[in-house]
Amino acid sequence: MSVSATGRTGGRGRLKGVSFVVGGALLFALGLGVVVTGTGLSGVLGMRVETFGRIDCHDTRAEKGQTVWHCSGESAAQQRANAAERDRVAREALRAHVDGVPRSAEISRSRILFADHDGRTDPATVTATQVFDGGRWYAHSSSVVGYGMVPLLLGAGAAAWGGYRLRGR
Repeated sequence: MSVSATGRTGGRGRLKGVSFVVGGALLFALGLGVVVTGTGLSGVLGMRVETFGRIDCHDTRAEKGQTVWHCSGESAAQQRANAAERDRVAREALRAHVDGVPRSAEISRSRILFADHDGRTDPATVTATQVFDGGRWYAHSSSVVGYGMVPLLLGAGAAAWGGYRLRGR
């Protein structure tokens, strides 16, 4: 290890530069993943993208142009299965005097995070991405893109700063 005129060691500055580049690259990749999820380009990367209908957002405090954190909706497959289950229960209700009262319909719905809301009525449809199989659904919305831009820009800045530190050595 060499000591410069300012008293710094050459190896430590290089290590800090490499750590900034690696950390910045990881932060950039995280931010890029969030931005891709929020814009809908995630289907190209192999993530599951679905359009949900029958959206129900329970947040009554939403104002025009805001994002609702928790909504629920039904994908096309869920809508078909739920309609078939409702029909089955309705048919069995006609036979209630013979077999007893049928079980209630089991309606399956998916939880959707960060759905855009107009402040008055729930959206008709929401397109969302599921990052991991069996995981949560994230709506394609401007707020998700905004949240992803923060680590994306911080990661780019940190990697650039680390590259600058490495360049001087």
